[in-house]
Amino acid sequence: MIPSGAVFFILITAVLLAAALAWVLAALYQRRMLALMSSGTAPEPAAGVTESTIPLDARAGTWATGVDFMANRHATIRLMLSLGAISLFIALTQSWLALLFVYDDSEFSLNRLLVLGAIYAWPMVLAWGLARRWSWLRILGGIALYLLAMLVLVMIRSTEAQTLSSVSGWLFSQVAIPMTITLLIGASARIRAVAPYLLPPTLLLTFSSVLTLQALTQSVNNPAPWVIHLVETLGAYPTLLLFAFGPWLVMAWPVFKLGKWLAGAYRAKLFSDLSYLIGIYWFLILFASALPGMESVGWVAFVQVLAWLWLPVLLYGLRGPLTPPPGPPTLLVLRVFQRDAQVERLFDQVIERWRLTGNTVLIAGTDLLTRTLDADDLFVYLNGALAERFIASPAQVTERIEGFDWLADPDGRYRINECYCFDSTWQTALRALVARADLVLMDLRGFRAENKGCRHELGVLAGAAHLRRVIVLHDRETARDVAESEINPVASARFQWLPADRLDGAMAARVLAALFDKAM
Repeated sequence: MIPSGAVFFILITAVLLAAALAWVLAALYQRRMLALMSSGTAPEPAAGVTESTIPLDARAGTWATGVDFMANRHATIRLMLSLGAISLFIALTQSWLALLFVYDDSEFSLNRLLVLGAIYAWPMVLAWGLARRWSWLRILGGIALYLLAMLVLVMIRSTEAQTLSSVSGWLFSQVAIPMTITLLIGASARIRAVAPYLLPPTLLLTFSSVLTLQALTQSVNNPAPWVIHLVETLGAYPTLLLFAFGPWLVMAWPVFKLGKWLAGAYRAKLFSDLSYLIGIYWFLILFASALPGMESVGWVAFVQVLAWLWLPVLLYGLRGPLTPPPGPPTLLVLRVFQRDAQVERLFDQVIERWRLTGNTVLIAGTDLLTRTLDADDLFVYLNGALAERFIASPAQVTERIEGFDWLADPDGRYRINECYCFDSTWQTALRALVARADLVLMDLRGFRAENKGCRHELGVLAGAAHLRRVIVLHDRETARDVAESEINPVASARFQWLPADRLDGAMAARVLAALFDKAM
């Protein structure tokens, strides 16, 4: 049997390995994207499709009624309440299982069940933070406030004499290890979108290494002849390395199949990016919370992990209440490239909330890698097929857009659809995306006269009479006079300019309200 120390080593090593690989893969993915974007050749004239042949009025009048700012706010509230309810179900079940199988020497009572369940429910703050794209500093602050409330609750509801220091220490012990582990794979925005997808494979690989080394250790007093021969031939340390990493060759195929299954399940909408992240974090938290119990009750302590099953069950059951109204609008997002931090914040503050109401389309870029990368993208890259996603000629534009995912996930959020373009095809793709959009959010903060791509985009938007509104964000650095010179006077009424030197919560709400204004 694998001891508790080895189980903890498996978990920590797998998390660290996933984090390290995520850093490497994120950098390689970004480098590959940049190389592909700049490597396209000029489109073939014989293709029969050019930028000018794509009409700009394809989406006129398709926005459903009842889709407005208040509906979006209500959808946000429903999602937050649903995530809170799921967390409470998981926590109360974990509490019940822990009291039955781990704390079996203590008195079982409804009071203990509810108090312990409330304490175990602290990951609901993490779930809310993931859904609203809070920074990890804000998430940690929220968890700290939640634990402070739990400290007061325990002091009030405890039937025994408790000191403030003892209760505080116990609460900290319940959260310290799980929180540290989740921080390792999610605290950095650069790996937040990659590391969780790598964790299942790294868990399998690490487990295979530890299991093999454990078997070698148990046979050290009576080793097999082939092991002795191997040590004599290779030496002690090379043999240990072979036992540690040799199983990875055996596990390569299962790990590959697991990655392929994850990508296929994501495409089939068995889970969303948000539900996957919450599922991974809840699994880590339950697993880490069960580790201390191994010292007293052994492997029975991991019965607490069964509480995780509430996540898929309740998400399936909540599909009805979380389903958005039909006829979702489509938002095209355009931006000044190479301003990653600002664009990422725009996505966190505005687009994540918009996804509860409508679709989002854009031209892919490396600036939003940490916000748009999903299981399917990662597997396509690892499979060496990322170049196949790029639009090589104008003739492929319509085909790619027809392949977009326009349906909401089970959690009620719409996915972000991207066009992967070479330098030679992005203008044709832009025109097709404009034709498919109902409205546009254009981030021109930091725009300069030399940003010729943005100037071309403004000209195309000015010619798209079907667009309900074009919301343009600008700041002190924006060359607004140059931008407005690209818009003909007739179309200028559809452009709404919003000053956004600082995109705080109030400004984000204002941008979101402006997007819905024409639908009222």
